[in-house]
Amino acid sequence: MLLLGTSLTGYGQSETDSAQILLITRQMDVLRTDNEILLNSLDLTNRTLNDLINDKKISDGTKWQTIKSNINHSTQLYKVLSDDIIDLKSRLTDEDYQGYIKSLSSIQEGPLGFSFQDIIIESANKIVLFPNKTQLDRFLDVSRNIMSSPIIASVPFVSNAVSASNSILNVAYSASLSDKKNDLTKLKTFENELNRYIAYYTTLDKANVLNQTSNSDRRVLLENLQMELLTKLKKDAPRLGYTVPERRTNESIDSYFNRVLGEFNREWSDKYLSELERKYRNSRGEVNYSDLIQKEMDIKYFNNNVTGLVDLSKKYILYYDNFFEIADNYQLRIIEAIDLARSNNIIKAKKTNSGELSPVQVYEEIITSLRNKKYARDNGIINSINIVELKQQMERVLDYKVI
Repeated sequence: MLLLGTSLTGYGQSETDSAQILLITRQMDVLRTDNEILLNSLDLTNRTLNDLINDKKISDGTKWQTIKSNINHSTQLYKVLSDDIIDLKSRLTDEDYQGYIKSLSSIQEGPLGFSFQDIIIESANKIVLFPNKTQLDRFLDVSRNIMSSPIIASVPFVSNAVSASNSILNVAYSASLSDKKNDLTKLKTFENELNRYIAYYTTLDKANVLNQTSNSDRRVLLENLQMELLTKLKKDAPRLGYTVPERRTNESIDSYFNRVLGEFNREWSDKYLSELERKYRNSRGEVNYSDLIQKEMDIKYFNNNVTGLVDLSKKYILYYDNFFEIADNYQLRIIEAIDLARSNNIIKAKKTNSGELSPVQVYEEIITSLRNKKYARDNGIINSINIVELKQQMERVLDYKVI
């Protein structure tokens, strides 16, 4: 505790970010609340050692206290694991972070300082794509309609810019082929100009498609883990006198777990085990632990299968760690797209309330915003889920089999 307190002071003095301080503070809080549990564990250890020294075997009383501790910590682990699964599912997408990345794909003026629809119109006029003004005006009208079309916006997994560009180029080529007076070299110049931008949008699209696919896969994995947890819960809970209710119509799996584990919890198991003790207590107030352990088969079954719950928790931790690995990879792919935009020289100067930013400053602003928003998202997850608490709860559940 003193070491952690010193670390916290050091963090404050070095002005490290508040998220790290909050994380350490929460760890200290967990240690404080664990004090009683640690003392109980030490007491069990001392009793076990005394039994081994005096009787060369563990007494039935010590066995029961170990079983009781195991079961109570298991019911607590059910709740912690369920809450963490629900939390991670809800954070697979982040509105602020994901919204900013979506703005990078906009055909309107976005973070890169240009409007793609304006680029199309300006390029067509500059190149004089069609020598006939009526034909050029007609092409520009068609282009505007294409870019504002809801059909273009509804194309899955492809940015509006890519869809619109493909459609506009098809229109341009069709018009040029039908009129032999049109200069096809100008059309090729126009296409090359658009491709400088489309290369950026395409790279961005690939990153978004991969991220969307991985998010879908991770959601499936987490939901499958919930079903595994539910299967085990339906086997374990009746052993402690709790009948798991049926899931209500239109009730989400998350709401269902919250409702069930709001009833089947540490308080429930502690009360049930205390009632069992009274059942085997004689007139002198002594509990016949030997009879209790031998006759209460459901209790032995529950205790002997607690490691299955720990295994599910370990699987969740793998998913949790993988979430950040995939998120880091997604961020790198987005930055690759921004780097390509810079190398293609399509990032423009941008006016702000504090003045005009050069293309280099616009690039740096985008990279900084991406990193800050991802940092905020990641730390929000770390502070909310508190993986340290889950690991500590897992460690309290012992692989102790009773014959």
